[in-house]
Amino acid sequence: MGRSLRALYLRGATSPSRALAELLERDFDDVSLIEVDSLNRFQEASAEGFDVFLADYAVAGGTGVDAWNLLEHGDNPAPFVILSQDDMGEAESIDVMRSGVSECVFKEDFHRLGYVLQKLLEVWDARQAKMQADAALVVSRNQLLRLTQQLHARIDEERTAVSREIHDDIGGALAAVKFDLAWIARRTTDTEVTDRVQQATATLQQALEASQRIMLNLRPAILDEGLVPALQWLVNTFQKRTGAEVVFRCDKDALELVPEIQTVAFSVVREALTNVVKHAQATRVLVDVSDQEGILTVEVSDNGRGLAHKALQKETSFGLLGLRERAQSVGGWLDVSDQGAGVSVILSVPLDGQVLAELPEDSE
Repeated sequence: MGRSLRALYLRGATSPSRALAELLERDFDDVSLIEVDSLNRFQEASAEGFDVFLADYAVAGGTGVDAWNLLEHGDNPAPFVILSQDDMGEAESIDVMRSGVSECVFKEDFHRLGYVLQKLLEVWDARQAKMQADAALVVSRNQLLRLTQQLHARIDEERTAVSREIHDDIGGALAAVKFDLAWIARRTTDTEVTDRVQQATATLQQALEASQRIMLNLRPAILDEGLVPALQWLVNTFQKRTGAEVVFRCDKDALELVPEIQTVAFSVVREALTNVVKHAQATRVLVDVSDQEGILTVEVSDNGRGLAHKALQKETSFGLLGLRERAQSVGGWLDVSDQGAGVSVILSVPLDGQVLAELPEDSE
């Protein structure tokens, strides 16, 4: 009890011995039962919207299954129940079961019809709630992806701005100080002053190198030359720093990519190489780049010790999680697989027109 019911009933030549409304009122507070006696009228009335549909198996011009087939079935169609008055044989029963209707109630069970409808409506409500939750989740996910796009775009802008300031302001100031120290060194004969100038020059050189390293970590200027030169530089730098054998492979000297995709691809390779240094203990790394079949594919694989058990499922794997989010922000995806002896990180980004993935607008 506690629920109203609006039902459309396609009545056959022989209707139930007791009025359906009386049967349903036992289990529902308020019953509105609309009766029709033809398939055409059933189809016309069905557009008005009902909680459930009922149909006798034998109806004028066809069967209850024909009435079911007249309806437009969405992802969660309203319950449809066929009522059998001893007019169904074995073949007809099979036809009903295969049709997709919600339930078939035989004459001897008509007294349980209200209970059957209640259970069907509970299932329908649960499915409807799940669909709404899924839709809300999609909206939330799209909002998160849009936020990720905006966040990383702003981060890249800030990185570029900070790198430029370091180069123009700090780098320029340090270079000027270096020239001044050189000027002092040329004009003094005092041994103590010369020693202090040399010490200051060495410290200054360390500061210059540190500022250059910070600028490169923020955003290498070589990215403006394109992804291929930037990755070649990154691989060479990594190889000199670690001593590991690194092979860079790309069948083109240049790839025409939008800046967002270039930045994501560069970040993936840099993060993968960082993981090689921190965890893999690898002696050989392969960086393979291609744009075959309209998809940019960037793979970084090593011959290291592989991943620890369930490492990819760790909640603290923020590096990989961040890279996955970045890949999705440009319409791509990231795959990480443990090869047993080594790990493979693969970025894939469709390049159809190099237009970043447009997310659907939030539904009301």
